[in-house]
Amino acid sequence: MTLLLFTALFTFVLLLFGRRNGVARGGSRLREELDALFSGEHEYREAVPTDFPYADLDFYDRVQKELGGLGFRKLGDLEDLTLSRVYPETRTFVRVMVDDAALIRAGIFHLRPRGGLTGLFSLIGVIPRQVHVLELVTELPRGRFLITAPTRGLDRLDPPPEVQIERLQPGTATRELVERHRRRIQDHLRSHAAHTPVAMDSLAEVIASVQRGHVAASNHRQKIGRLSKDELERMTGQPLDEDEAELLREVQKKSPDELGEPEPPK
Repeated sequence: MTLLLFTALFTFVLLLFGRRNGVARGGSRLREELDALFSGEHEYREAVPTDFPYADLDFYDRVQKELGGLGFRKLGDLEDLTLSRVYPETRTFVRVMVDDAALIRAGIFHLRPRGGLTGLFSLIGVIPRQVHVLELVTELPRGRFLITAPTRGLDRLDPPPEVQIERLQPGTATRELVERHRRRIQDHLRSHAAHTPVAMDSLAEVIASVQRGHVAASNHRQKIGRLSKDELERMTGQPLDEDEAELLREVQKKSPDELGEPEPPK
């Protein structure tokens, strides 16, 4: 889920700061992309790391080794094809591991946004030049999630209400991240004794859990009109100006399907 929110955020920022080229066109494009991303389940395939020339494979291997020392095992590498089709310039893969009890899934990914304005925006601090993330997820009970990730100050889109996410400082050590997530599970179960964590002992079970997260995220985006005013102001760091407010209206515009109207002829 963190990868999905990050990728959507990068493209949104590019549209936001390039809005002088046409607010309505930029808002319409973002609306279409958000609808493609937050439309329920995604398509996945097993990935070959060498097919991703921009991926920091040393990062993947280092974190895999660190997690291995903490009782995790690798299940495989996955590419989110739905994400790659919408944002081919940020194509990447996730290395999936699970702990010895198969109750914590670890997603390791490196995201390197590319494009004409990305370098400029990273220099002025709007978006980071590169993102290295280890995300830990436990589903308990089915359809609700605990997530721990070192993304404080980086991901500015809100997760759905079914997700309780704790954002630690970027660069948090792997062991510290795992220990914190395990404490969160223990605290949750002490307060909710009837909740049973969902076992994820295979790649298929992990994907099924991820898909439930996608459905929750999609439902949330639909309820808030794809993007909220609070999220937009969080990205700009100030109240919306006239162009930004127009962009938000365009993004939140209901589609013919939502209005129960037929699609206009092409």
